[in-house]
Amino acid sequence: MTPAAPAPPSPAAVTAFLRGFDRRARLFAEVQAGDEASARHALAVVARVFASEAGQWPLAEWPRQYWRLLLAAPSMRKPRAVAIAPRLPGIARLAVDARAAVLLHLVAALDDADAAGALGIDTTTYQARIRDALPLDALGQPDVDVWRAWRAAAERELAQPVEPEAPPASATTPGSPATAHVAASIDADIRHRRRLRWLWVGVALCVLALVATFFLHPRGREVLDHWRAEIKREPLDPAAPPTSRFDAGDLSLHPDRELLSMPAELGVARQLPLLAWLEVAGADPRAADAVRLPVIVAAPDAAATAPAAGDASLARRAQRWDALPAKARAIQRGAWQAWRALEPAERLRLRATATRWGLLASEEQDVLRARFDALPADARHGWWLGPKMGRDWPRVAPLFAFVPEDQRAALLALLRSADAEDIDALERLAQITPPEERDALRLDLLRVPAAERRAWMLTKVQG
Repeated sequence: MTPAAPAPPSPAAVTAFLRGFDRRARLFAEVQAGDEASARHALAVVARVFASEAGQWPLAEWPRQYWRLLLAAPSMRKPRAVAIAPRLPGIARLAVDARAAVLLHLVAALDDADAAGALGIDTTTYQARIRDALPLDALGQPDVDVWRAWRAAAERELAQPVEPEAPPASATTPGSPATAHVAASIDADIRHRRRLRWLWVGVALCVLALVATFFLHPRGREVLDHWRAEIKREPLDPAAPPTSRFDAGDLSLHPDRELLSMPAELGVARQLPLLAWLEVAGADPRAADAVRLPVIVAAPDAAATAPAAGDASLARRAQRWDALPAKARAIQRGAWQAWRALEPAERLRLRATATRWGLLASEEQDVLRARFDALPADARHGWWLGPKMGRDWPRVAPLFAFVPEDQRAALLALLRSADAEDIDALERLAQITPPEERDALRLDLLRVPAAERRAWMLTKVQG
């Protein structure tokens, strides 16, 4: 005897399930597909398919199967070809697979196992997609602050009141006229694509048959033999010896030769945030907490900027450098790049500050270093941008802390050229702009000509 087929669920149960997922499904589909029309179309078709197949799964499996069916819709798997949707722009700009993985966790509220099952991958691969979707912080780790911002944005979107659909959710139940019309249009489109595919297959087979007939015919073989007979073959001349060969020991080819040739300069660069803070903190002698550094008359040691002489010493430093762990080399390269990004005048002042710092007793250095380490992490990171920008960084950090790599140079140039009134306006914009709207604000800020930028900012601030 064959086992009895499971009884199909009642239409009321399916309708209640779909209505409970409606808010999350709308947000998920709009962000994943990129436009509202494609999202509505996909939701209508998935509702019909789910209603017809729900009886084969236990009730506990319904959420996972629903999201699996939704992700199988063509519009959910296409790369973005339109502008980023206004909802959740930070997530919407991710690649297709990463975007689906993040939305399954933050919008669909699935755990790792169910989300991996909906995507058809194992849990380890799913967790790797989540990590790869996040930008890296200064230490090269996934930035959890970005994840928190995405979660907060998703919660705000889900808390927004939703306008009722037209037709209503009940129109997606099996047998409804609206669902039948959508399904019929999809079926007709699929049949049309199949007919076109078979038509092209037939054309290709005809072309292949024609070509085969030509070469099997005696006249065709004769033409082919004649064509091959006209090919002239001559041996090539012996290869000339290379003018030079790559030498791994050639220090002029070392990728980090510049910083290795100036060890004193690298030592100053590694202290950049502390030196920038010392210069600003000691600029006003009337302040109660001003930093007291020795006053020197002589100019900073010119050897700090001069390349160290001697190939032998450079070779020893290169050997020690190559033996360091990759992470340690990456940190020092980052310090060197931040140092070289400063204006020459800023570097000159910081070298003088480094000289005065070296004249302090170790106890005084410990006290000042403890004061610097007590600053908030965001403020300490801001001093890597130099004295001027480090002083103003805490005021504008919410707006510029997380930017795409292709915008970084332009935004740094904008901040370096900003005066006090510009910084005041940027601080106010950072306070009144929600996190999910800051990406669009930065793009608008870069598009405005420099001569009109202050008036534009003041207009935005005044509402």
